[in-house]
Amino acid sequence: MLRIFCLCLVLWSSAQCQQWMTQYDQHFQFFCPPGQTIKALDSIHDNHHEDRVWNFTCIVPPHGATLSKCEWSGYINDFDQPVDYNCPNDGIICGIESVHDNHHEDRKWSYYCCFPEGFVTHACEDTPYENTYDHVLNYRVPDDFVLRGVQSVHDNRHEDRIFKFDICRLDAVGETVVG
Repeated sequence: MLRIFCLCLVLWSSAQCQQWMTQYDQHFQFFCPPGQTIKALDSIHDNHHEDRVWNFTCIVPPHGATLSKCEWSGYINDFDQPVDYNCPNDGIICGIESVHDNHHEDRKWSYYCCFPEGFVTHACEDTPYENTYDHVLNYRVPDDFVLRGVQSVHDNRHEDRIFKFDICRLDAVGETVVG
């Protein structure tokens, strides 16, 4: 029994002591280095702050696609409202901005979309929800896919969001595309 307690304590403390790119209750703006797109999103929720902290990992897109003409979406939701956003015109998400409100205990979201030169997104699919309320989110975009969109629902009882993602394959214009 003591071993189980110690193991739980170690796992809990490692999650609490991890360095995060964002801070609770604070505005953040993250974007990948030029030429890279988001590969992974990691987040934990804290019931005291009723907010999440985030880490992001970036990678060069499949086939070494060159990204250009990047633009911010602007905030696409109001507090306590769903998020349902896909980058337009074959764009892929390369950055995320968010502002928190303590009254609503929620965030507004904006996405930085970059456009791959000579490539198109296709065979897009929505993931299932990748987290549950008040729990960890660890999502990795599968190899050969890119992140095109985000869907999210806020719950006032939990004061948290669940997230699912729209992912697509990326191939050169003119290639024979299956799917």
